[in-house]
Amino acid sequence: MTMRVPLSTTLCAVVLGAAVLSGCSGGAEDDRTAPADLPHCELLLGKRNVSTALDAMGPGKQVVSALPVKELTGQLVSEAKAWKRADLQHDSYSACRIDVLGEEEGAQVLEATVKWSALLLDSMSEPKHAKTWREVNDQVFVELDAGRPAARLLLACGVPGAAEGQALGLPMEVAVSDSGLDEALRGKLLSEFARALTKSVGCTNAPQVPPTLPE
Repeated sequence: MTMRVPLSTTLCAVVLGAAVLSGCSGGAEDDRTAPADLPHCELLLGKRNVSTALDAMGPGKQVVSALPVKELTGQLVSEAKAWKRADLQHDSYSACRIDVLGEEEGAQVLEATVKWSALLLDSMSEPKHAKTWREVNDQVFVELDAGRPAARLLLACGVPGAAEGQALGLPMEVAVSDSGLDEALRGKLLSEFARALTKSVGCTNAPQVPPTLPE
């Protein structure tokens, strides 16, 4: 049996459908539409961590800029392979930056950066570093400064094809800064970021970064 639909009902359905589609196609101007670069941040920082951070940062237009993991990895590996012991200047890469533009509280910012560091693991026991840096294990150190909304990890990461001694002579420095997130969440973001990088770069020494960092 064929069900017949009155013409008036059909017209109403078409009009209603067009209205719904129009309301759903707000495009990039709709704050609820996920920015195109957000998946890159989720791969590096963890999807759940990013979601929790966005909730904490409050409502507003999200502006995201991020490097694809493959591109970021290629730049880090290339720089490490070209390293010489006399090199002290290294590029810093903004792997993920999220700005939430609120109307009342201003912009809330979350940024994750990485670079090959001029700091050395052997220097972490020196008084000027021992005040703020804590040893996680013999290949990983963390700096959690309660006075600043930021945290850093310093870790040995041997890059395949790099010069001998690169792992200790050119450690990786990973950082997360924000506009005042919970310290525990900041630590999770930092840990996930570091673990994602060591996996993508393929650190030959396999540094062990725990999911929970010491406070």
